[in-house]
Amino acid sequence: MHEELRRFLTHLRPAFSRQATYGWFVIVFVGFMVRTDTLGVSSIVRALMLTPGSYTCLLHFFHSTAWTVEGLMAVWWEWLAARDVAYRLGNRLVLVGDHTKAPKDGRKMPAVTTLHQDSETSAKPTFFRGHHWGCIGLLVRAGAKFFATPLWANIQEGLGGIADPREKKRPKTIRIVHMAQQAARAMGERAYLVLDAYFAVGSVFQAAAGIREGDDPLVHILTRAKKNVVAYLPAPVLKNRKPGRPRKYGKKLTLLKLFDSIAKAYPFHTARIRVYDRQECVRHLALNLLWKPTKGMLRFILVESSRGRMILISSDLELTPGAAIELYCRRVSIETLFDTLKNTLGAMAYHFWSQYLDPVSRRPKKNAPKRRRTEDLDKTRNTLAAIEKFVNVQLLVLGTLQLIARAYPAQVKAKAACWLRTVSSATPSEFVTRVALSKLINSKLYGFGKDWITRLIREQQNRLGNTGGYEEAA
Repeated sequence: MHEELRRFLTHLRPAFSRQATYGWFVIVFVGFMVRTDTLGVSSIVRALMLTPGSYTCLLHFFHSTAWTVEGLMAVWWEWLAARDVAYRLGNRLVLVGDHTKAPKDGRKMPAVTTLHQDSETSAKPTFFRGHHWGCIGLLVRAGAKFFATPLWANIQEGLGGIADPREKKRPKTIRIVHMAQQAARAMGERAYLVLDAYFAVGSVFQAAAGIREGDDPLVHILTRAKKNVVAYLPAPVLKNRKPGRPRKYGKKLTLLKLFDSIAKAYPFHTARIRVYDRQECVRHLALNLLWKPTKGMLRFILVESSRGRMILISSDLELTPGAAIELYCRRVSIETLFDTLKNTLGAMAYHFWSQYLDPVSRRPKKNAPKRRRTEDLDKTRNTLAAIEKFVNVQLLVLGTLQLIARAYPAQVKAKAACWLRTVSSATPSEFVTRVALSKLINSKLYGFGKDWITRLIREQQNRLGNTGGYEEAA
């Protein structure tokens, strides 16, 4: 396990233009893995017993211009592609994407905005202040278990006056598609992108269709339709057509009504299909219909199972109902990703702020201007980049835990010696894997370990003259 960790960290070296910056990255990466609290950057100092001056160096590391999130994640994608760990449907990777929100009330923290509360718990407020993140993950299979291995995350709302003007105009739904296209192209493969009903809009399918590899889109979209969705049959071809533009849309279909239809033109089929983790008898009907938001043909798959009725939309006109149902059920893995990221790793516990940004009220007025003034735009953007770096490094930690759990399940369980009341899978969880690696790293760090990772951390532990200067970190 430790050898695999060393190989991975060595592979990431090209993402950093300076050796000193790379050294601090290794320290941060290991610190995130072994820390016992999630109180921001200071937790790394406590976990690794670094000198107090290291705190300032760590802050400078996240603000350093010697590396970028895009460059780091591109090297990460190369590592995944070389390991060939991805789950595929046909000849396509399976990507999952979604948004998540992190409450933040810092008055000088960039991109903090008022967000709607998605939770159904009535005790929570309808609106709160925070960051709105977009994230994509790669579906990876480990035995009977599926991981959403994180690929990339960035803030996608509240960027007025900070982000690039071109990026600011793109809707959140489109940004997820562009992230998936960039990752798929970097990994050199076509992909399916599985999304929830929030993304069932025409612009998502049009954005995916805009980048093609040969005759097919680089990324096919699979999402769940809203209950009131309607579609159209192609207009019949008339022999004695009148002058003018021919009709495109034929009969209108309210798809939800087809579940109870007895028309012979829409016969449902029955098959045993895996729904989440259980085989059951499912009714399904697949129709290729015209959808006005895209002005083109899409595949609508009507599904009735023990969990109720649902309508799926796919840009792949040949996707079978069984495969579509299985893919959509695997979308829940990204929700597990978010849960682990927040509650196990504490990735959203960051506290970066900009002294050059005008403070914002914690009780914003309804018609207040959305554009926040800043005295130094570049430094405010640098603070925003530091926030995204903090989270994306922990995405790498999470992905590494998943790959090690997949490759070394027996070794992980033996090293962790972690009692669980209920064992859900033969593949250990990210939590158990983190316990195992933490024990392994600490045994080398506070024992007689002589590998280069251990030596690097010991240098900072014993560096009494470390005052936290910028030159040491960046």
